[in-house]
Amino acid sequence: MSAAELLEKLSDPDRSVRNTAALAIGSQAETGCAGALVDALWAEQDFFVRETMTWAVTRLEEATRPAVLSAVGADRPREVRVQALHTVSKFANPETVDVVLPYVTDPDGAVARKARWALGRIKEPRAVPHLLALLGEQDIEERNALTDDVAAFGSAAVPSLIAALGADDHAVRQHAADILCYIGHPDAEGAADALGAAVADSESRVAMAALMALGELRGTAARRQIEAAREAGDPQVRGAAERLAARKPRRASVRARSAG
Repeated sequence: MSAAELLEKLSDPDRSVRNTAALAIGSQAETGCAGALVDALWAEQDFFVRETMTWAVTRLEEATRPAVLSAVGADRPREVRVQALHTVSKFANPETVDVVLPYVTDPDGAVARKARWALGRIKEPRAVPHLLALLGEQDIEERNALTDDVAAFGSAAVPSLIAALGADDHAVRQHAADILCYIGHPDAEGAADALGAAVADSESRVAMAALMALGELRGTAARRQIEAAREAGDPQVRGAAERLAARKPRRASVRARSAG
C-alpha cells in the first residue's frame, strides 16, 4: 500500500481501517507519513487505535519527536498534552527529560501527573531530584502516584531518598520511607542504616514507616536494625519490631502505597 493510500486511510470512519493504516505506517517505517500520523494521533478518539498510532509514532521517533515534544506545551488542549506526554514516555529517550521536567508542577493536574509518570518510565536519574521536591503531598491519590513514579527509578532513587529521610518536614521524611518500602529488596538495601536511624524519629508515623521499609529488606544490615528497634522507647514501634523480627522479610508494596 502506498504512502498516499495510508495517509487517506488514517482518517477513515472505520476504526479498523485507521488501525490497519497506522500499523502499516509503523511496520514500514513510512517517514513521509510522520506529520500526518502525529496529527491523526491527537484527533483519534478510539483507545485501541490511539495505542496503535502511538506505537507507530515511536517507530518513527526521529521524524515525529519534535512535533510530539512541541505538543506538550500549555497552548494545546489538555487531551493532546497528556497524549503527547504518554508518547514521550514510550520514546523512553533521556534526551526528552529536559522538555518534560517543567511540567511536573503544571497547573493542570492531569498534565502534571502524566509528566511525572513519563519521567518514571524514561528513568533518567537526573529527574529524581525534581520528583523528590514534591514529596509530602497530602492527597492520598497524588501521594501514591508519586510513590510509584519515584520507585520506578529503583536503586537510582535511593541516595536521594536517604537524604530526604533527614528533611525538616516530617511528611517528607515519612513519604521517603514509604517509597523505600515500596522499592524494597534488593534495590533499597543500601538504605538500611538510614532507615534504622529514622526508626528513632520523634514523629511516630515516620518511625513506623521506616520500620516497615526495613521489613521489606533482606540483608543483614536491615535485620540488625530491626533487632535494635525491639528496644525502642515507643511501644508501637517496639511491638512492630518484635513482629518483624519473628518473620522472614517479605514484599508488601501495597502497604507502602496506601499509608496515609
